[in-house]
Amino acid sequence: MNPLTQVYLYLLGLASGLAVLAISAYRRVTPLWLRWLLIASGLLVIGRYATLALFTSPDAPQRFWALRRCYFLSAIGPTLPSVFAVDQLLRHPGMSPKKLLGWFAPFLVGYGFIILCGDVTPAADPVVGWTLHLTTPWRVAAAVIQGVFVVGFIGICVLLMRKVPSRPIRIALLGLALGHGYLALDGLLLSFGAWYFRPFLYSEMVTLLAIWHAYETAWSLQQAS
Repeated sequence: MNPLTQVYLYLLGLASGLAVLAISAYRRVTPLWLRWLLIASGLLVIGRYATLALFTSPDAPQRFWALRRCYFLSAIGPTLPSVFAVDQLLRHPGMSPKKLLGWFAPFLVGYGFIILCGDVTPAADPVVGWTLHLTTPWRVAAAVIQGVFVVGFIGICVLLMRKVPSRPIRIALLGLALGHGYLALDGLLLSFGAWYFRPFLYSEMVTLLAIWHAYETAWSLQQAS
């Protein structure tokens, strides 16, 4: 096996482990429907990494084309738990998980529509295996939705960091903001064809760590109150 393939598969395994770590932090979330929704989002992330591993095969487009939709599940995987992580940290009496889900629903529908309906084309990766691309109109639509989400999410995190006096909450919000900023930067690199050594894995791992830390911080604060 190509040494770069071995390293890449190791990184996929590491990223999957971090996704499991994030899922472990959801086990104490209430209500129950939100807990299972978050766990499902974590399983989507793991499914994406399994698909990425399969597409290292030279004949992946012929053997695994039916899994092509799973390749883009990172659009939902890190975003959904990040939104609810902010709510778990703040526990504002005027906000509820159902209301927050309603606010996030347009992004969820947009991401889901692109994942399920977008035109996908395969391309040989310069490092290992194959990569999948959305065609230009779909890629532009995904970039617009992701751009609006990232700008809004980071803006909210920064605003809350300035208003909330709790240092642990501010650190958790900073981690979430940095993680999604890193994801956005990698998204720009990928849009311009900078596929060398799959830089998006690192940004996703950073974001998964930030999500885990946010939920653990929220739980610790709840226990202390």
